[in-house]
Amino acid sequence: MTSTLARPRTAVAAIAALAVAAAPLLAAPAYAADVEDPVSFDTGHIDAFNLALNPDGSIRLNLKEDVTGSHVEHSPEKVTLVVKQDAHREGLPAAYLPPGAPTSLWYLPLTQDSSLLWPGWDSMGAASVYGADADVDIVISEVDGPGDVYLWTNGVFGDIVQLLQDDWKLPATIHQSFLAHTHANWGFTAAGTYTLTARATITSQDGTKTSTSDAETYTFQVGEAGSEPEPEPEPQPSETTLSILGLGAHYHTGDVAALFAIPSPESASYHYHWFTRPNADAQWTVVDGADTDTYGFVVTAGHEVKAAIYDHDHNVIAESEPVRIRVDDHGSTPGVGPQIATSLAETEGALVISVASGSERSELSDLQLNAQADRYVSEGTIGGITVTDTRSGAPGWSASGRVRALGTIDGAYLDGKYIGWTPKVVSSSAGQTVTAGPVIAPGYIEGNGIKGFSVLGTSAAGSSTGTAVLGADIRIEAPTTTRVGDYTGVVLITVI
Repeated sequence: MTSTLARPRTAVAAIAALAVAAAPLLAAPAYAADVEDPVSFDTGHIDAFNLALNPDGSIRLNLKEDVTGSHVEHSPEKVTLVVKQDAHREGLPAAYLPPGAPTSLWYLPLTQDSSLLWPGWDSMGAASVYGADADVDIVISEVDGPGDVYLWTNGVFGDIVQLLQDDWKLPATIHQSFLAHTHANWGFTAAGTYTLTARATITSQDGTKTSTSDAETYTFQVGEAGSEPEPEPEPQPSETTLSILGLGAHYHTGDVAALFAIPSPESASYHYHWFTRPNADAQWTVVDGADTDTYGFVVTAGHEVKAAIYDHDHNVIAESEPVRIRVDDHGSTPGVGPQIATSLAETEGALVISVASGSERSELSDLQLNAQADRYVSEGTIGGITVTDTRSGAPGWSASGRVRALGTIDGAYLDGKYIGWTPKVVSSSAGQTVTAGPVIAPGYIEGNGIKGFSVLGTSAAGSSTGTAVLGADIRIEAPTTTRVGDYTGVVLITVI
């Protein structure tokens, strides 16, 4: 979907396509008596932006680490976070980097590398006063350093996901619509000293409690100050390495994971095998049917995975290091029931959702201030979303859609929560009964709009056979802080 702020037009393209733990009661912070500040850390778990409670219930930002003890807190200005020269990477795949980021970075990954710093942030310590569903903004207002600082995460399928509200790089705002403990990918473009100025604001869901911390200064020492990275040795012509990308920091039971095997340099062979084992002491087992550079699976337990690439004679060209699939259900692990599987024979009919030719893109109105001048508004219509049911027995169906976000070519971002719709049934077959889904308002004041899957239309069992065309009137209500640009996104659609 695109929307324009002070430039032409908004479009919507349609394609077929947490858990929170309770925080402890209000208490004084825990400081390790044997840790003397100032101090430096170059490895280990660091919650750089940690929301802590003051005795009066207001919040402060500090730095929490598990290097010298468990949940030890420090004043940020007394800590130096060291990004070692070993973090420097050349030739990172552009597909796994934010728009505009160079392929050469001092890179701290989303998943922990025991030899490097693992920085993130944690707001869960404020739950006892503000509630687990409180709204948090961590505003990094200033960055002073020799280069840029990128911050992003990966989706379940290895895709890059924007974490910052306004951009892919700092300064920007980290927004959380619930309290959470989060880690991310960090990328620094140059060696030297970086100082970040940050402040946090928290508001309870009902709006009755709010607090803003004082501004704090964080220092990152990246590589060897004032020096360029040592050139990496050229690999021998016959040497190929294989890396696995797309690994999530952790998964919930029942998540779908997708891993990608990336050879360097690029290989002429496309013959892969994937292997799994429950732990490091067990034997590797080849995964039947996983013979391409991508391996997708449903996560039911923690285990290890590796990949290998072969030549035409089935000799190993390269083998990856094992990666660990970590499962964390945040204290609420479900039981694993029976597996289910299904196939559709050509003779048994089908349930298909698609987009009619000519409806692949919809132009909405430009974003303009409303009469109250408190938000930008854009409106328009999508249509041509076609559901065809030729299954015997007419078992019924439900079609849904969502918009995760809108973005511009230069990295501006508009969350899908600001988009709402009024579904409608454009047409249906004779004898078919189809009902439009409920109206979903934009989440400018409350709610999440159509950021999550919302029903477009349903057809009851017994009257679902035929072809129905669905559509919706779209309304965007965007904050006045939205950046100028042409915004584009997609409506994801599904039918069951």
